[in-house]
Parts: sequence; structure tokens; C-alpha cells
Amino acid sequence: PFYKGKETMNRILRGSGKWWIIALFILLAVGAGILLFFVRINYDLTEYLPADSETAAGVEIMESEFGDVSSVQVMVNGQSPTQGTEIADRLEAVSGVISVTWLGSAVDPTTPVEFINPKILERFYQDESLMFWVTIDCGTYDRRAEGIVEGLRNALIGTEFAIRGEVTDNIEARNIASSEIFKVLLIVVPLCVVVLLLIGKSWFEPILILGNLAVAVLLNMGTNALLPHVSYITMTMTMALQLALSLDYSLFLLHRYEEERERGADIIPAIATATKKTFVSVSGSALTTIAGFLALCLMRYSIGTDLGVVLSKGILCSYLSAILLMPVLLYFSARILDQAKHRPLFIRRGPARAKRFRLRYVLTGFFVLLGIAGFILQKQNDYLYGNSSAQDPDSVITLDKAAIKEKFGSYNPVVVLATGIGPAEESAFIASLADSEHIVAIDSLSQAVNPSIPRELIPETIRSAYIGIEHTRIIVYLAAESENDELYAATAFLEEKADSAFETYHLVGFAPATADIRTTVLGDSALVLWVTFLAILGVILLLFRSLTIPVLLTLLIQGAVWINFAIGYLQGRPILYIGFLIVSALQMGGTVDYGILLSGRYLDLRASTTAELAMQTAVEKSTPSILTSSLILAFAGFTEGIVSAIPSVSAIGYLIGRGTLLSAVVILVFQPSVLLTFDKWIQKTTLHSKRGEKA
Repeated sequence: PFYKGKETMNRILRGSGKWWIIALFILLAVGAGILLFFVRINYDLTEYLPADSETAAGVEIMESEFGDVSSVQVMVNGQSPTQGTEIADRLEAVSGVISVTWLGSAVDPTTPVEFINPKILERFYQDESLMFWVTIDCGTYDRRAEGIVEGLRNALIGTEFAIRGEVTDNIEARNIASSEIFKVLLIVVPLCVVVLLLIGKSWFEPILILGNLAVAVLLNMGTNALLPHVSYITMTMTMALQLALSLDYSLFLLHRYEEERERGADIIPAIATATKKTFVSVSGSALTTIAGFLALCLMRYSIGTDLGVVLSKGILCSYLSAILLMPVLLYFSARILDQAKHRPLFIRRGPARAKRFRLRYVLTGFFVLLGIAGFILQKQNDYLYGNSSAQDPDSVITLDKAAIKEKFGSYNPVVVLATGIGPAEESAFIASLADSEHIVAIDSLSQAVNPSIPRELIPETIRSAYIGIEHTRIIVYLAAESENDELYAATAFLEEKADSAFETYHLVGFAPATADIRTTVLGDSALVLWVTFLAILGVILLLFRSLTIPVLLTLLIQGAVWINFAIGYLQGRPILYIGFLIVSALQMGGTVDYGILLSGRYLDLRASTTAELAMQTAVEKSTPSILTSSLILAFAGFTEGIVSAIPSVSAIGYLIGRGTLLSAVVILVFQPSVLLTFDKWIQKTTLHSKRGEKA
């Protein structure tokens, strides 16, 4: 009902319109290719927190009063305290280093070890290894930090050393993300080719479909340069997901075209008819997927907006290339497709499929039970809210972190920014933390310099590192490194002590940021999930002009989503909560396409035949497209899960892979029985148009 373009497509293919379309897409692709070099990638996930969050406010204060500075720990092995002065001098001479704090900053390095306070020794000297705390003049996400760290390494040539800190973690994340952007495609594309060859009817199909998709992916990636920045998580996932999610648009059109050709239609009429007949399915698929992703834009934690905008834009690019460019590419490659025909290598069709419809009520009841069980179990999941650092287990950075942790313990700094306090308040606060199992070490002005020395006599270079215009900076190092109950307990303990000691304060660091993210995404979740559900319901309602079909399809896919996360609970693994929201939106919006395709075929055929025969034919004709699309999306997800060293990307990848397979099983196994069970309701509540054309 929404597309009357059969005649239009005929005119385009018979006239000069096809050349204008080719020229337009070539021009857009070249422009996008140039823009690709100007895309800005963001690695700081705290930037996506709401502006009114505690972490965002604290970061702004810290940068305005103390500058954009950060620190790293440098451990040098096989050195005595007396040798530390020369090492400290080397480090201080590196361009970009503001200050170096070590054992010699607290005591005379010639003092015998047995006479040094054990608390100070524990922090700076262990097993003949000296620890140096190096402050550098750029932020933890600044590209310049990489050069400064390299300078530190060069300064320590001739010694055995290790370096760790948030700066090095971010260098690692950058290196991994930049290498992974194309690594996943190198695996996914060959898998796509194999699946298309197995299920397709021509050796040329993979080249045609992937070539069309390559243009869409390039347009999406290039236009990211028009955004302020794109998160490294989004950049790592987008290309593979766009390819896998939107491949079925071109696939639906190609399979319809092949059916028309098998019925004896010439090339141009076959393309025009196929374009018209697939328009509703392809439009519905694109709209539901876009609706699912745009729902993520409602999140206050705006990583959802980042992902939602880029993926929605990608789906729109793929949709436009499918309905505009793909018919033209089909026209030019029709003879090659015919010459390269082969029998499907995987699909075997037969009348035995109809027998399972006798069990329609049993399968419908079984799915209802599965859905209820999935709903109950998925609510019991444990969730993670932060973003663990990306790690290559064999990299120097990872090995350095392990070496320092073995001797000096964990490294998880939290900056406490307290307003208008003096030495007495600072010392009292530090004393309240002294015996806590949650705290490893504390770095403050009273720790770095004898508190009895008047602050106005302390050198400006040291004082400015701790005292700002209105705030005093105290760095507290927590024992817990990763997100768990211990980390939340440590954060709560620190907040409690800060509440008692200071009138106003802010906490900045991984631990408080994770707590902020947790609070924010929990507030986002209900809105995102309900808007996703209702938006997809509305799109299907408009497409089918039916009251029953939208409810049945959304409940079927929602059941698959619940089962997916119920399996996570049964595995006993915590799930990344942002992954839960992203995958829920993706699985709902991206895999409901399969249900739309099958339902559209069924309704077309049902207008002129019995329910059972209509369903048998609909399943037979829809299965190749559904299997191809679902297998490719599942492969893309599992590849992200296996290949990615970024924990959040890996976790989301596994959820996408498993969820896609579950959705395909639900559509191919349970949807036919559900539609047949409710056939009378569907017929009564559907506004029938001119259906009954040969589907």
C-alpha cells in the first residue's frame, strides 16, 4: 500500500535514470572515503555521563583548577634507595613530566631501610624494586601521553622497569580498537561469502550483495566525520553489525528477483516487480531496526545516543542503497548471475515441512512456557555497569601491569576534591582511612611534604599539584581493581568518610564513575525497553494494517530476547548492563525482520489459499533469506565476541550471536504455529488490501 513504484523502476532502468543513480552513489562514496580520515574517535566513556552527574562535575573542576594532568607508576627493579636519585633525575628530565614522587621525596634516601617507616616503604620500596609516581602535563586520554610514556621508557634504558596507569590503559585501548575496526571484517566477510554461496543460487550473488553493502558501509563510516566524535566501542562494532543487520535488504530483493525470473519474466520487469513486492518487507525491516536503535538515544548515559545515531544512520544508508542502487546493480549484472547459476548447496525443500503444523497448538503452548520461564530467569541476572580496560595479554603494557601488581598490589586511584579545607581537615580525613582494608595508599600534600611546614613555604610546583583555587586534591588508591561488590563497598566507604569530613566534595575515578553509570543506566532502562517495544509495534501496525500481527510478532521476538538473557543467568555469568540495553534494542529491531518477511508472505498467500498451504509455501520461500541473514548476523556477533580484546565489545558480540540464532529459531519453528493458531483473529483484525498476488 505504500509503494507504487513498479512503473517508476521500469522507467529508471529503461532510460538514463540508472546512470544518474550510479553517478550519485559514486560521488557519495568518494566523498565518504575522504571524510573517513577526519572521523574523531573518543576513548573517554565518562564524557557520556549526564552533565549533572557527580563524575562529570568533578572532572570539570579538576581540569579547571589543576589542569589536564595525569599520572603513571614506574617500577624499577634491582635498585637500592640510594640509586633512586639518579633514576628520579632521568624521569624528571623527560619532556612533559611535571613531577616525580618517590622514596626520596618522603625520607633521606641514604637512611638505612630498617629505619624507614614501614608504611612509606610499602608504598615506595618492595623486594629491591623502587616505585616512582610520575605526574605528566596532559590528560589520560590525550594523544600526547603516548609520546611521554615512550620518553619514560627511553629514559630507563639499561634498567629493568615496568609502567602502569590509566594513561597506559588508554594507550592499550586505542591500539586494540584501531586494529579491531577492520580485523572483524576480515573474518566476517569471508563467512558471509561462504553462507551466501551455500544458500544462494549463483556464484556471483556474494559479490553483488557485498558490493552494494560496501557502498552503504562506506557512506555511514565517512559521515561519522560530521559528528563531534564517535566512541571507540561504536567504531569497533559498527561496520560488522551494519553489514550483518542490513544484508537481508539486498537479499530479499535478490531472491524475489530470482523467483520472478523463474516464472519467465524478462530482466527489467522482474527487477521492477521484485522491487515493488519487497518494498514493504524491506521498509519494515529498516524502520523497526532504526526504531530499536533510536530508542537508545533516550538514554541519559549518552553512549546510547552515540551507538543509536551511528547504527541508525548505517541502517538508513543500507536501506537507500538496497532500494535505489541494488536494482540498478541487478540490471547490469543480470546476465552474469544467470551464467553463474548453481543449485543451492545447503537448502533442501520438501513437502514434509507441512506435517509439523499438526502440532501447532503444542508448539504455541511450548513457546508460551519458554517465554514465561525466560522472563522469570532473566530478571535474576547479575549485571556489570562499568567498562573494563581492553587488554592484549601479550602486550608490554599488560605484562607491566601484572609485574607491578605482584609487588605493589592493585592500582585504582580515586581523586577526592574537597572544598576549602586546611591541613587539619586533610590529616583527619586521611587518618579516618588509614586502617581500612579498602584503601591501599593515599597521595596528598600532607603525605608528600611534612605537614608541619607552612603551606606558603612549600614550592609552587609541589603545592599546585594538590591545592587549587577552591579545592584540595587527595588521591586515594583502592584495593579493588575490577567491578564487583568489593569495589562498590570501597566507593561507599570513601563517600561515607568524605561526607563526615567535608562540607562539599567530588569523587573522580573509575570506581565513582562506575557507580554513576550504574545509577544512570538503571534509570534509562525501562524507558528504552518500552519505547523500543512500542515503536516496533507501531511500525508493524502501519506496515500490515493489522491489530493481531504486530502483537504476535513483537511478543515472539521479545520472548527470544528473554530466553537469550535467561541463558546468561543459567551460565552464571554477570552481564554488562549497557550490553543488555543495546542487544535488547538490536535483537528486537534487527531480527523482527525475519518475522515481517514470513508474515508478509503468509498474508499474501492466505488471500487465495488455505492457512496450512499458505504457511507451508511462506516458510519454504522465506527460509533461505532468514537463514542467510541470521547466520551472517550470528557469525558477526560471535566473531566480535571471540576476536575483540575490548571486554564490552566482546560481551555484546556473544549476546548478539546467541540472540540472533534464538530469534531465527523462534521465527522458523514457533511463528508458523502461532500464526496458524491465531489465523481467524488475524483475518478478522487485518485490513486486507490487494493481496493474493503470486508471492
